[in-house]
Amino acid sequence: MAGGARVGIDVGGTFTDLVAVRDGALIAAKVRSVPSDQSLGVMAAIEASGLEPSQVTAIAHGTTVSTNALLERRGARTALITTAGFRDVIEIARQNRPALYDLTLSPPEPLVPRELRFTVSERVGPDGVLGPLEGDSVRQAVADVGAAEAEAVAVCLLFSFVHPATSA
Repeated sequence: MAGGARVGIDVGGTFTDLVAVRDGALIAAKVRSVPSDQSLGVMAAIEASGLEPSQVTAIAHGTTVSTNALLERRGARTALITTAGFRDVIEIARQNRPALYDLTLSPPEPLVPRELRFTVSERVGPDGVLGPLEGDSVRQAVADVGAAEAEAVAVCLLFSFVHPATSA
């Protein structure tokens, strides 16, 4: 389409930035973000760029809002349900830290505190099911999550990505 614009938009916590290419020309715009409705910031950036929405032929969208929320620990109170025996892996982490033997450094707080981590009895290995998912442990984990008043739940079972049918 002649006159079409390819647009890239980044929605941040403070500003929404737009860069577009139309007929070989570079167009840029920066507007205040609208945290309550990010689409309003996107549309305001398109308007500020002088482009008509009908001229946009391709759009790439990125956001730092979720990254910032994660770094600033402003997300929902999240519970984690994982395979029995792996409750603390999120806290133990990997051993590839820059100062592994520096005893004066404190590790960062885990994203999910221990009191919000729950387990279910099951085990899937890289080659298949080693132990079936036990219904009683699932019911207990659900009850525990409810009692903890979690606002969100992440379910991360060991090797479930390799055998998705076993975790359905």
